[in-house]
Amino acid sequence: MKILFYYPSNKRTIALETLLIELRKKDFEIIILTTCSKGAFHFYMESIGFQTFSNKINTSGFVYYIKQIIFLIRFCKEKKINIIHSHLQHANIIAVIAQYFITSKLIVFRHHFRFIENIKEVIRINKNEIRFDKIINFLAKKIVVPSKGVYEGIKNYEKVDINKMCIIPYIYDFSKYQQPEPTEIEKIKLQYPCKLRLIMVSRLIKLKRHHIVFPIVKDLIDSGYDIKLIVLDEGPEKENLEAYILKFNLKDHIIMLGFRTDFINFMAAADLLIQPSLTDASNSAAKEFALFEKAIVVSDNVGDYNDYVINNVNGYLISLKDSENNLKEIIIDAYNNPVKLKNMGTKLKKDVLLKFDISNADKIIDMYKKLE
Repeated sequence: MKILFYYPSNKRTIALETLLIELRKKDFEIIILTTCSKGAFHFYMESIGFQTFSNKINTSGFVYYIKQIIFLIRFCKEKKINIIHSHLQHANIIAVIAQYFITSKLIVFRHHFRFIENIKEVIRINKNEIRFDKIINFLAKKIVVPSKGVYEGIKNYEKVDINKMCIIPYIYDFSKYQQPEPTEIEKIKLQYPCKLRLIMVSRLIKLKRHHIVFPIVKDLIDSGYDIKLIVLDEGPEKENLEAYILKFNLKDHIIMLGFRTDFINFMAAADLLIQPSLTDASNSAAKEFALFEKAIVVSDNVGDYNDYVINNVNGYLISLKDSENNLKEIIIDAYNNPVKLKNMGTKLKKDVLLKFDISNADKIIDMYKKLE
């Protein structure tokens, strides 16, 4: 059985790499095609024997999509592809149209649901993204999602036929994760000394909700709490967030470091991960943080958080309806209860390994076989 893994990125991701390796072990032939130029993901997969291809097109708009659709059709015919696994919206919109001109079976993988109902903030979703999701939902014959949170969100708010949908969780070969460097961890702790070191590791976009975290940190600092917040990654909200820090003179308390390849050292140096996102499928940063036996703060009923996080047992779940007050109470609780925080982290690591470790591979691959 020949599977085309169709993907719009060249960045490495342990979850998808683990899946492709495990599928190959079960005698699936995997070919990788991306809509972008080759990068770290391609080079790694090639180093372990996978065929990878790329089709970067230097045009935009309607012409771009037509060219990608034609290329995908020809590619599937030439390589005699049996099944296409298309991942993420960009690849999915191309694949759902191309499917009508090829014999390859298409399975669409959605890794997001944007929850913007019943919250106080005004968050606008790009209209083209909404249109693309509607087209994908309508044309797709089979949709796979990684978590119950995404499944319920798509079912309830996007009104997709549930007969099209199924849940297949991610699996991770956690041994592949980079190990932190002890000397670097100590340097970070010395550089940013405080009683409670918070960290956010997520794109700087409205849906990740840095804009509700920063004022909470400010209020707590004004009240005398000895805390710092380290913010990693880049995004379109960067300028607004930096302006907030400057306006309230928070540069010594909220530290924005951009995208870092050594992010694992900062995670290991932190005490609590803050992740109040409104759009997550199965967040990797939360699981990476759990490997250090540390607790996390994540959104209730978003992504797969409820599948493994038990509020006040192995982590904190933030209410979406009163996030600001709830998050402030959580940070204060973590600040005042370091032993509780440590015990929660220890429990979280056990629960993450139990549910997502590669030891679950046979069960997950059996679910893939049923998609044939």
